[in-house]
Amino acid sequence: MTARAGYAPEGTAYLLPRQPDPGSARIRLLCFHHAGGAASAFSGWQRAFRAEDVVVVPVQLPGREHLADEPAHRDAAELIAGLDAGLGPLLDLPHAFYGHSMGGLIAHALADHRHRGGARTPELLAVGAMSAPHLERPVAAVRGASDAELVQWMIEVGGVPDLVLRYPEWLAKAAALLRADLLLGGDSAGLTRDSGPLPCPIHVLTGSRDPLLTPEGAAAWARYTTAGCRVHEMPGGHFFTREHSGAVTGLLSRLLAARPGKGVERP
Repeated sequence: MTARAGYAPEGTAYLLPRQPDPGSARIRLLCFHHAGGAASAFSGWQRAFRAEDVVVVPVQLPGREHLADEPAHRDAAELIAGLDAGLGPLLDLPHAFYGHSMGGLIAHALADHRHRGGARTPELLAVGAMSAPHLERPVAAVRGASDAELVQWMIEVGGVPDLVLRYPEWLAKAAALLRADLLLGGDSAGLTRDSGPLPCPIHVLTGSRDPLLTPEGAAAWARYTTAGCRVHEMPGGHFFTREHSGAVTGLLSRLLAARPGKGVERP
């Protein structure tokens, strides 16, 4: 693969947007999208942060948008190792992770992979709309669904923008991509392993009307950190980042500003 952005290394992860250079900020907020989604879900987030303090770095997985010709990952362990290598120098600088839905599992698995390898871990891990890795999730019930059933489920949880509903061919592609991502998200050897605790705090964002995440599922993230876990209720459903993005970025901005040791470049 060839990197599209000037600072993006060769690898399986592609970074958006091109500007500002994430190497110039005090902390980089790497964002991992939901199953069936894409990095454009975070395209407007940078405006909510002061660029000199926080640079938002959406991570694009293969199989979508400008990487539509690349095959979607099916092996979670391979994906996590590729992200670790592909994101390269950004992870050796102060950084934080936000992952939404399946992206939360990816963000956690990447942090865990690096922690077990003795590498730098995020200043904080924020997870939206996803229960703790060791728990069974309602989405497991649709992994074997037909395309029609999968599309109907996507509509019910608010995962299909109105524009896509007008184009059946887009819906078919969205269903195929979601199916691949759901298989990836159910890979117990990679994304849903019951791993040890991380040394960074975990913040869990839940939608007040999310049918896929219970309070117990959110609270269970506490076992994955030695630095404290907090649950934050946001207005909206499973895709509260789309419905109330300002509330989400406002919370993340406050959490990053209040993190311990902010602005300290650790060796």
